[in-house]
Amino acid sequence: MPSDYHVHIERGPYTIDWLKKFVDTALDKGLTKIGISEHGYRFDKGYDAFGSDGFRGEWIKKYNGQDIDEYVSLINEAKSMGLPVKLGIEADYIPGKEKELMDFLKPYPWDYVIGSIHWIGDWGIDLDECLDIWESCDVDSVYLEYFNMVEKMAETCIFDFIGHIDLVKIFKYRPTPMVYDKIEENIKNIAKTGIAVEVSTAGWRKPVGEIYPSKEIMSLIKKYNIPILVNSDAHTPEDIARDFDKAYNYVKSFGIDTLNYFDKRKRIPYKI
Repeated sequence: MPSDYHVHIERGPYTIDWLKKFVDTALDKGLTKIGISEHGYRFDKGYDAFGSDGFRGEWIKKYNGQDIDEYVSLINEAKSMGLPVKLGIEADYIPGKEKELMDFLKPYPWDYVIGSIHWIGDWGIDLDECLDIWESCDVDSVYLEYFNMVEKMAETCIFDFIGHIDLVKIFKYRPTPMVYDKIEENIKNIAKTGIAVEVSTAGWRKPVGEIYPSKEIMSLIKKYNIPILVNSDAHTPEDIARDFDKAYNYVKSFGIDTLNYFDKRKRIPYKI
């Protein structure tokens, strides 16, 4: 059934009342389930997996401080009440931090884990405060490094699906066409891992003004038969399932008629 598995509730308290605002909006929009997927870096216990001695660590400390046990308990309580929610988490992939990440994730009964890349070293590629770095870098090289990281992330087998796979385009910096020949090799290798890829309507709300992934990347996802799902990356109730009709049409235009959801880390296909 139609669902949205990339929803953040972090702008409010971890209470049933706040969570129900998201659930009620989802049901009003015709969804049958939502997956709550807080950012892992927001939790105290996640600092070892996501932090650093540089800017990344300083930035995370501004938003760190939440209790992951409180978060997990909330979602489990909601499930016991019959609310249609799934327990997820969005975990940044930081090369070299695989063991710390697995130790952080292991104690909890996740329905799914989203793998995302927001950082290349200590550079937050989607942060306004790091925007000036884009002006002084070689865009082709950034894209190649980014998609090499996405491939490595998939190969860890820690994650169930990739979030906003071409987030690197967020500020409208584009590579030269020949770069996609090399990215195709990344996508081909990602397909071998069995990981799914998110189609995210959040891109339409970002400076790039374009869905994630682009037509170039989506064509490769179709070519290599990578399973997909459609999500909103909502941070407010109003953004749940936002632009899903457009996203479904986008997906269908590539000849894709199946979405995928998750329960206890098991992928479940759904025909659209």
